[in-house]
Formats: sequence, structure tokens, C-alpha cells
Amino acid sequence: MAERSPGDLKKLIQQVFEAGEAMDIDRFAQKFTEDAVYKFGNEPVVYGRQEIAKADSIAAFNTTVNSIKHHIENMWELGNMLIVEMDVTYVRKDGEIFNLPACDTVWFDGNLVQRMNIYMDITPVLN
Repeated sequence: MAERSPGDLKKLIQQVFEAGEAMDIDRFAQKFTEDAVYKFGNEPVVYGRQEIAKADSIAAFNTTVNSIKHHIENMWELGNMLIVEMDVTYVRKDGEIFNLPACDTVWFDGNLVQRMNIYMDITPVLN
């Protein structure tokens, strides 16, 4: 694996978040390794890039949410892992706006996400 410079993982996670904010499921899934592990809140764990592209927790956004914006507050880089503390703004299709706290732990393999754990209660947005 190529040598990383400080801040490289931060640039990579911003690209992942931008794909999510574009609500482009295929582009988002391409940011993950073929054997990636994706865990969003209390949703079942999803295994593999192809399954991530079909995940109910991601697909629900396209039917419920008009826009998503990540507001990063803190990031800590530890080897190939990044911890991201943030607020996420969701604008639902009915116009209601939610600002929810979240903390993600993300492990990278090269330039792709190997594992992503999202610690957030998305219930208010989906109800």
C-alpha cells in the first residue's frame, strides 16, 4: 500500500460524504471495497459493495429525503481508521428539516472504505 500523507483519509471521507449528499447510490457504493462492511444505526449489517448499493437504509433516503448535508465538527485519523464527529442535516420531501448528531468510524483499504459504522438515530427523519 502506498504511503499516506496526513489528512489523506479526511479527503477520502469527504468524497464518500459528497457521493452520499448527491444521493447517487451507485457512486456511493463505488467508494467501498468489494468485501466492505456497512453498518447504519440499528439497521442490519450489509456486506459487500453490491449489497451496499441495494441497502434498505440507503434506498429509504431517496424516497423520503430531498437533501443531505454533513457538517463535520471533528475528525481523528488513527492509522487506516478515521473517526468523524458531525451533525447531519436532512431535508425531507415534505420540507421538514432535521439536524442530527452522528459519529462514524471508518476503516480504509487503500482509497476505498473497508468498513463503515454509522452511529446515529435516523428514526425522526424516517417517521
